[in-house]
Amino acid sequence: MPNTHPEAANVLRGNRDIVRALEDAPGRQMLLFGGLEPSTLHPDTGQFGRAVLQNARGHASHELGEPLGDEPSRMSFMPLLSMSSGAGEAFERAAGGVDLRPEVGSRMTLRSVNGEGLAGGWVEGEECRHRYAVDWSSGITVGTVIREYLATETVWTS
Repeated sequence: MPNTHPEAANVLRGNRDIVRALEDAPGRQMLLFGGLEPSTLHPDTGQFGRAVLQNARGHASHELGEPLGDEPSRMSFMPLLSMSSGAGEAFERAAGGVDLRPEVGSRMTLRSVNGEGLAGGWVEGEECRHRYAVDWSSGITVGTVIREYLATETVWTS
């Protein structure tokens, strides 16, 4: 990473909290911090899950005008490359057209009328950095793809 992402390496080197967290982690990634042997970093899934949930709630609220305070029925995240080809295709298709109309006055109403910002059912927040899809046909499902690497899905059933 130091050679391929020098800015990220500099940020990590300069943040003592991150350095301590990496040093204390059971499987630590210390290649950035000297000549130590590299190892695998296992993310804190609890902390990461809270960020995914907050992001999904924000997208649902923004697109549907629907504040979601309840806990989701299901939440998952994994690298796109780790998905089987069938699972990856199903995830991408999940953003396909929904025949229902969203709440009048919501952002999704505007998108469904003029297709603004949609790419195959996905809303592109920033090209190649962040895209998301909201499906409200059966409960509410929010899917996101971050940097064309990480897929997340958060589902609230009625």
